[in-house]
Amino acid sequence: MKTIKQLLITVAMLLCSVVANAYDFEVDGIYYNILSASDFTVVVTSGDNKYSGAVIIPETIAYKSKVLKVTSIGDNAFYYCSGLTSIVIPNSVTSIGEKAFYECSGLTSVTIPNSVTSIGNFAFYYCSGLTSITIPNSVTSIGNYAFNGCSGLKTVINFSNLTFTKGDPNYGCVAYYADKVINASNGAVIGDYVFSKPNDQYILTQYLGNDTKIVLPENCNGENYAIGADAFKNNTTITSITIPNSVASIGDDAFYNCTGLTSVTIGNSVTSIGEYAFYYCSGLTSIVIPNSVTSIGYYAFWGCTGLTNIQLLSKTPPTVESGNFAESQYTDITLYVPVGSLETYQAADTWKNFWDIREEGTTETPDEEVKKCATPVITYINSGLDIICETDGAEIHTYITCNDANSYNGGRIDLSATYDITTYATKSGYLNSETVTATLCWIAVSSDSEDNSIIKVEAMPVLITCNNGTINICGGKEGAEVVVYTTSGVAVGNATITNGNATISTGLAKGEIAVISIAGKGIKVVMQ
Repeated sequence: MKTIKQLLITVAMLLCSVVANAYDFEVDGIYYNILSASDFTVVVTSGDNKYSGAVIIPETIAYKSKVLKVTSIGDNAFYYCSGLTSIVIPNSVTSIGEKAFYECSGLTSVTIPNSVTSIGNFAFYYCSGLTSITIPNSVTSIGNYAFNGCSGLKTVINFSNLTFTKGDPNYGCVAYYADKVINASNGAVIGDYVFSKPNDQYILTQYLGNDTKIVLPENCNGENYAIGADAFKNNTTITSITIPNSVASIGDDAFYNCTGLTSVTIGNSVTSIGEYAFYYCSGLTSIVIPNSVTSIGYYAFWGCTGLTNIQLLSKTPPTVESGNFAESQYTDITLYVPVGSLETYQAADTWKNFWDIREEGTTETPDEEVKKCATPVITYINSGLDIICETDGAEIHTYITCNDANSYNGGRIDLSATYDITTYATKSGYLNSETVTATLCWIAVSSDSEDNSIIKVEAMPVLITCNNGTINICGGKEGAEVVVYTTSGVAVGNATITNGNATISTGLAKGEIAVISIAGKGIKVVMQ
């Protein structure tokens, strides 16, 4: 029988074997193992000394008269390197191994290139110093708990088709920690809005944000979706919600006890409102139910004591299950119905109980003839954005994010001041407009002055929009050349800024990423 001392020695040896990697050689402070002697490839590994400070991994290294290519970051390579502050991974690397940066708590900056296809289990586990991270569109798999404990994350830009869903270990690791997880392939914010796909349809399973006015994303990974059960349940901070036309249904208990909710806009594609969907939303004073809704579940509007009027846009009364309204509400709420449908509602179950039913508005239009809000136009004028919609009375909804708004440590801060803008228009009785995206950035202007103090820095705004393969540039220096590249570096179009504008046909499809070079500055945009 082994003694306790022998067992302790055995355990210690096992623990050492987990974190200690033998290395083949070291060059410029970075340790390597040979992957293939015939292919001249190597992997970054751990060594005698812990990595610290800013580390830049080269694409190739010279060793014993050979040029070797660095193709991966090995398992445990930077394990517990708490003194590591930043890491630049070259375009030659295709994978980041398990626990590669495990508990690198001092790591504040990481550059992941478009060559990386996989990130291993626990790869950035408890890298609490990271505030933002970009996952390129090349990444097709992320291991379990890869970002668990990254409590400093504020923004995650996900350029791929990856979606962090409830039930996925990375759901807790990313969605909970990041204020925003932006899927750049479609603009959907998947940190605030967490999706799952149980039966070939995306379901918004939970809202994690704290905004008071919410405009739900148009789609998830380019597809329509449903609001799932309990998605916003007991969220008392929400005051308004706009549900786009891409949403097909509102699940049971979706807005249960959202007592602060005062305004709801339901898109024209919603066909059903689930049981207890708006239960005890006592702040609602009015609601418009579009002509697409055919059924309303049990107690969907029970406890909505603030309701004074309900407008129904369908000539055919939706089916209403029991328990939606109190007796007093039948006398207090005014029901507005389409012209020509008064008698139908006066004879329909539940609706016939309302004392005050009025015809209002124009005759209902068939679904295929429902008007659509005009697509907004974004312009930059006098240090601000003007967003105009030609549909009278339309409400414009806009999100603006700045991926450069981070905290920095150290003596060098690179500023690119790039803002991503997403906007669309809504109006009661209308279909939502097309979503428009734009990128606003500042291009440095050369100056004769040698004074580089911040008050002397000069820059001009450039507004970029892209649609159906065409990129439009507004602003920039007259005569400057604009070149558009794919993420692999292939040029797909160019133009010269003339009279403050340039238009480039690229042939790129929706969801593809374009890299636009203006006066030497590269800006990434997602094609719409």
